[in-house]
Amino acid sequence: MQVNMIFGFLGSGKTTLVRHLLGARARKRKLAVIVNEFGQAGIDGAILEGAVLEGGAVDMIQLTSGCLCCTLKGPLLSAIEELRDRAGVEHTVIEASGVADPEQMIESFSAPEFRASVAVGPFVTVVDAAKFAVMREMLGEFYGSQVAHADIVLLNKTDLASPAQLEAVRAEVAELNPGARIVTTEHCDVDAGLVLDALSGWQPGPGEGGRHHHDRHHHDHHGGHPDFESEVLDAAGPVARAALESFFAELPPEVLRAKGFMVVDGAASLVQFTAGQLEITPATLNRVPQMVFIGRGLDRAGLAARFAFAGAAPEGGTR
Repeated sequence: MQVNMIFGFLGSGKTTLVRHLLGARARKRKLAVIVNEFGQAGIDGAILEGAVLEGGAVDMIQLTSGCLCCTLKGPLLSAIEELRDRAGVEHTVIEASGVADPEQMIESFSAPEFRASVAVGPFVTVVDAAKFAVMREMLGEFYGSQVAHADIVLLNKTDLASPAQLEAVRAEVAELNPGARIVTTEHCDVDAGLVLDALSGWQPGPGEGGRHHHDRHHHDHHGGHPDFESEVLDAAGPVARAALESFFAELPPEVLRAKGFMVVDGAASLVQFTAGQLEITPATLNRVPQMVFIGRGLDRAGLAARFAFAGAAPEGGTR
């Protein structure tokens, strides 16, 4: 079985890429997906469940309330072993949480018994071309690490970036990782074979336990995530789009990412917010409406109060 790791900071387009890969190959091969979410709500898993995969067989395992590179390292390896032992599974695509550290993940794949039975595909990092400079300034070395350890870097959302922005991002990525293959995309529309029909350039050295060929930019999680936290709020009540737009426009900068399902202007919707940009798209609502907020130093009580005032959640809706 081959394992393919997908990295990328919050809102870069990882889930879109996974949907694309599954849709491109589900009719030809038996695939599996492991979705890791930093918060308690499995929003990305729900999005993937809504993908059109007619005629394909896709097993899904969701790992929430932690990160694959630290607190969920053991459960990840167990999930891979479970899928490996299922008859016919050829590929497992792993969507890491947006705050995962690739170097820690590489160490997870270093066990000899793991390497003997599982091939590792290219490490792919998705970056938001339009927001790359802002995100790198906010997150520093942590953000650079996701780029530095990739075999393939997708410069995504190029339709939202100016030519000057795109050229600057390409130059920065090449400086961070001269050996990476850089591919520009809109909506992560990349050739699936580039990811699924290749192997990673990473090779564990003797006695090293596993190191990537870009061995640099180590990030120490100190036993967990550097300041990142999440808050899940119920969104059971209908909300007016104008009120929701006003709520997100006034969010403090500590909130880096929000995503979830809501009923907006009477229609089931997927709501996504990343670094000042709000996106509301039609969705199938087959779960309790919820929103997850991710950031640093979150004012949980204030966030819940403002969200309720916008008409999006009943009193006491925080979890």
